[in-house]
Amino acid sequence: MPAMSRLSLAAGLAAVVLAPFACVPLARAASVLDFDVWMRAIDKRSVAVQKSIARRDAVAARADAQEIERLYALMQTYFVDAGNASDAVQISRDGKDLASSITGLVDAQDFDGASQAALRIAQACNDCHDAYKPFK
Repeated sequence: MPAMSRLSLAAGLAAVVLAPFACVPLARAASVLDFDVWMRAIDKRSVAVQKSIARRDAVAARADAQEIERLYALMQTYFVDAGNASDAVQISRDGKDLASSITGLVDAQDFDGASQAALRIAQACNDCHDAYKPFK
């Protein structure tokens, strides 16, 4: 087999083998812009969950709390990956746990407890912003 044919065959095989991976997004670390989006989303959802709890709207409060929990998990990973912000990792973990507790409290119809947890999330945001807010 001529050298050119072997090269063409090798290139063709490589294309066939690698083609399925062309549509897979490359894994990437979260950026400070991602963090800023998550932080702002937590801020909005924190207000929304407080309003939902005040209305005793369990469905909306649960949805808001679950989204806050998801966002705090993303932030926790962001700070773990940063490697130099153990206090922010703990704040993120605490926020995630508080959001999770809101879901359980709402399910138990303990709206007063859920309200206290939601207020603690809002207070924790302020504590973390002082040191970590990316864009001031």
